[in-house]
Amino acid sequence: MTDTQTAPLPPGPKGNIIFTSRKELQHDMLGLLQRNIIKYPGLSRLKIGPHHFVTVSKPEYIERIFTDTENFSKGKQNFKMRFLLGLGLLTNEGAFWLKQRRLMQPLFHKQRLQGFVQSISQCTLEMLNDWDSRKVKQLDIHTEMTKVTLGIVSRTLMSTDASGEFKKVSDALEGLMKGLTGRNRSIIVFPYWVPTPMNLQMKSNRKLLWNTIYDIIAERRASTQKFDDLLTMLMEVEDADTAERMTDEQLKDELITMYLAGHETTANAMSFAFYLLAKHPEARQRVADEYRTLAKEGIIDYKDLPKLDYTTRVVKEAMRLYPPAWGILRETLQDTIIGEYMIKKGDNIVVAPYAMHRDPSYWTNPEAFDPDRFLPENIKKQHKYTYFPFGGGARMCIGTNFAMMEMQILLGLIASRYSFAITDDTKLELEPLITLRPKNGLVLGAERQ
Repeated sequence: MTDTQTAPLPPGPKGNIIFTSRKELQHDMLGLLQRNIIKYPGLSRLKIGPHHFVTVSKPEYIERIFTDTENFSKGKQNFKMRFLLGLGLLTNEGAFWLKQRRLMQPLFHKQRLQGFVQSISQCTLEMLNDWDSRKVKQLDIHTEMTKVTLGIVSRTLMSTDASGEFKKVSDALEGLMKGLTGRNRSIIVFPYWVPTPMNLQMKSNRKLLWNTIYDIIAERRASTQKFDDLLTMLMEVEDADTAERMTDEQLKDELITMYLAGHETTANAMSFAFYLLAKHPEARQRVADEYRTLAKEGIIDYKDLPKLDYTTRVVKEAMRLYPPAWGILRETLQDTIIGEYMIKKGDNIVVAPYAMHRDPSYWTNPEAFDPDRFLPENIKKQHKYTYFPFGGGARMCIGTNFAMMEMQILLGLIASRYSFAITDDTKLELEPLITLRPKNGLVLGAERQ
């Protein structure tokens, strides 16, 4: 049996790649990850600046990383997100994380979610009616998806109308994500108390977002009106042992986490999905036909969502090719054996859905768009950790069911009203920030059906 005394370190590129592959790190991070897992399948150890990173690309090893909480934690890289998210579910660890997760899990049960179908559909219809009134022939689908998903998460989460705040909230989030990504990739990082232009801008953007959330919480506490939304559920949920409720700061941390996760990631996934439908008009037609068959006056019932078979496969295939959570980080808590190799305490673990979802070892013709990969008879042949857009293990995204429901409705309803096309202005450039997004937007031709 291999032990930590005799096991070798994983293979990998020689030297410090911040010097040997600096251009790739800055401009082709996704390609670098893809090439690395093909050259060093399973495990690879590389040095970037003062840190060591281990890329993990075998499904059995990925499952171990997600489920072995004694040896792998969220780690220092993820804690940097606390600047924006505070102590929300995404950045928490240990007993406090478990307590919050248990408090919030019932809020995302499927029977709770069915009440949000109407709000999701209504926000989408309002956007489509706006397109009709403007007689759009071309639009930036990423801007539109960002706007509608912000509206959906604001309405379902907090019963507020975010349309007036869209531009400044969206700009603040984008600025923060670029700033956080830049700090993660820089050798020299100044503490936030140092008044550099970037630090001042990031703190200003964070203040805008946090104040927006705090104002909503204050208004809710002062209101006598009854609301059926996630904010009400969060405010009313009690710890089973202490009967304590969340403080305003805890509410803010969880709300800003869900705000980002429920708006930014879904907007990106939908933008890529409509780009793929623009390239494959026959798929758009199938999605539209399936939705029209089930919807009544443009709105589908919750009970009929499972019948959107093809639509669901398109959503899954879009997230295979363009997973919003393109890279997931963990930290090794103690010297640990994986396979025949030793992972050293303090090593950063990189699990990259983007690279794994395109690995020819597990996917036939991986660069091609093929929703039928997700037919039951095909997917049951694969290890579950060849595809994991929502992460895995105990820390799998708590909002998975909500996100899937939202994307099914968005894709079906929009495709039933509009078709899309690639134009001379369509340029897809990927930008792997905290999430994977289309850089500089994504312009598509649009035609009313």
